[in-house]
Amino acid sequence: MIYTELDKALYGTLQAAVLFWRILSAFLIHDLGFTVNPYGSCVVNKQIDGGQFTICWQMDDLKLSHKSDHVVTDIIHHL
Repeated sequence: MIYTELDKALYGTLQAAVLFWRILSAFLIHDLGFTVNPYGSCVVNKQIDGGQFTICWQMDDLKLSHKSDHVVTDIIHHL
């Protein structure tokens, strides 16, 4: 068995994933007005300019989708 001591956080740890999820979902829900998808806690939706805006993420990778490019650009600026 090998033991090591890290100087920085190890990417991919469960604690890092949970912390990222908490911070991101709180920002999206409370600050930007998104609602959590009932089928997945890493998916949020919001109606913007007559279309559904969806953000889904895994770890620190996000996928943003909407029918209008300018709406996506606006949300990117908020993020």
